[in-house]
Amino acid sequence: MKNAFFLICAGIMLSFSAEAQKKTKTKVKVTTAKVNVPENIKGSFATNYEGVKDTKWTKNYTGNYVANFTDSASLKQSLEYNAKGDKVKTTTMYDVAALPVNITTALQSQYAGATVVEASKVEVPGVTAFYKVKIERGDTKKQKQLLISEDGLITE
Repeated sequence: MKNAFFLICAGIMLSFSAEAQKKTKTKVKVTTAKVNVPENIKGSFATNYEGVKDTKWTKNYTGNYVANFTDSASLKQSLEYNAKGDKVKTTTMYDVAALPVNITTALQSQYAGATVVEASKVEVPGVTAFYKVKIERGDTKKQKQLLISEDGLITE
């Protein structure tokens, strides 16, 4: 009788511990905190990009303020400002068909058969502007990111 009682108790304890091990999926809602952009940065942005609406501001890991918006030519842009209000970097996303001719010519000559997946123009003060292009090779489907100068010189 004692053995039967201990077996029943052990079975109940095992079932409770097994139930405690079940994981339930919880949905995590990611929210971004509202960024308070200093007036000097807002002023610098408003001076250079007058009439732009629906600007979304974020702050990156270096502490710089980033403005994301669509410009008058319907190109997505991202501007990065430091705390002083100086522009640190501008990135403009390009449609693959809208890339300049010298960039597409350079790609066709050195990477024939590759397709452009995405392209953007990066401008940093004091550095020559360049295009950041991600290509995919048709035979291997491997993607590769290239840096191309405005003159068409490719760096891997």
